[in-house]
Amino acid sequence: MDISPRQLLTAYRNGPLKPSDVAAHVLSRLDDSDQSGVWISKADPERVMAAARALDGRIGEIDRLPLYGLVFSVKDCIDVAGEQTTSACPEFAYVANETSPVVADAIAAGAIYVGKTNMDQFATGLVGVRSPYGIARNPHNPDYIPGGSSSGAAVSVATGTSSFAFGTDTGGSGRVPASYCGVTGFKPAPGAFSQRGMVYACRSFDTISLYTREARDGYDIYRVLARRDPADCFSPADFPGWTEQPSPERPLNIATPRADQLRFFGNTETERLFGDALRRLRGLDLPVAPVDFSPFTSINDLMFFGPFLAERDVSVGAFFDAHPDAGVGIVRDLVIGSRKFSAADAYRALYKVRECQLLLREFWQTHDALVVPTVGTVLRIDDVARDPLTANFNNGYYTNYANPLGLAAIAVPNAVTAAGVPYGVTFLAPAGRECLLTDLAGAFTRTAVRP
Repeated sequence: MDISPRQLLTAYRNGPLKPSDVAAHVLSRLDDSDQSGVWISKADPERVMAAARALDGRIGEIDRLPLYGLVFSVKDCIDVAGEQTTSACPEFAYVANETSPVVADAIAAGAIYVGKTNMDQFATGLVGVRSPYGIARNPHNPDYIPGGSSSGAAVSVATGTSSFAFGTDTGGSGRVPASYCGVTGFKPAPGAFSQRGMVYACRSFDTISLYTREARDGYDIYRVLARRDPADCFSPADFPGWTEQPSPERPLNIATPRADQLRFFGNTETERLFGDALRRLRGLDLPVAPVDFSPFTSINDLMFFGPFLAERDVSVGAFFDAHPDAGVGIVRDLVIGSRKFSAADAYRALYKVRECQLLLREFWQTHDALVVPTVGTVLRIDDVARDPLTANFNNGYYTNYANPLGLAAIAVPNAVTAAGVPYGVTFLAPAGRECLLTDLAGAFTRTAVRP
């Protein structure tokens, strides 16, 4: 059954298909082999079916319920009232009293919640293997990682058990799994979605993200859910996305890193696949100009080598102090290790980000979007086991800078490697250009090799 948003909404309008049919189908799939490692917890089936049957009787309201009958999953660092939130750490688990405003808005718009998905513990990782709940199976080649930290969310969409999925993104967690799983990762600029009701990784610029099969579906769901939350101190009154810029009439000006600044970590195949992507963009009459990528990458190390890592200590450090034996070792070590940074280090990092934003102001006046590989190479589970830190840092080369710089991003499929693993690209731009990014991503994916 194709449960992608546009397919379902068309079927509900035109045929006998009902939300209860879809919910029953999805529930029957949750124990299948391709769901191995995907779910940390599943919603009570009776409640799921009751919600779906209630929607059956509201078909006449479909025009007022933009997410009518869409089945969705939630990354397990986001709260759903009455459900456990674990952030992939069993000792940390608590039952949420309230639902994240973003999730609550999705349910109010007609979507059906089915469960919580696996992740790198405390959203600390871009690999998808740092969880005591197992590894979400890459649906295209189980020897390869699913990407992280929102691994289960991406796999649930790729395997057809979610119409859309909520992930989160701090340094790439809403984009890297999209590449490995062959789906779309839509990351709004920080501030578009409420941050309340989640376990923070870096509260200063965390955002909930979306996984869908197609870019347009992610954008349509974003437009339903993006709003100011007056109870969230990080929700801006003047978020640029509220008044989106239309795509310009002229040809778009697309930037890409200079050849000497591209990193594929010794993988000549992924280097070739990204080169093919640039040629296809130029074939769409989209000028693609090499630019100096160093202003973007200059702040990458602040995420995992710098003081921004200390925000994870603010979020879960006290838990690790009280439970010294809990957690995945590498996650615990990263969080506790951030205590070596001083307040002066934090201010220097903030100054660096502001300086970079100023430096790029003119760049964004002359360029509509930036296109990069989503990841430089594709990694096996064994590769990560041999060198977990380097593998993780390499996966973030093209992603870490986006949220500190306030950028929106869409990660979409591009091609498939000889090993059968999808390999994607990402389009980035400042807040307010989400529609432009969606149009660009849609045009590009029509030329892509889909898994």
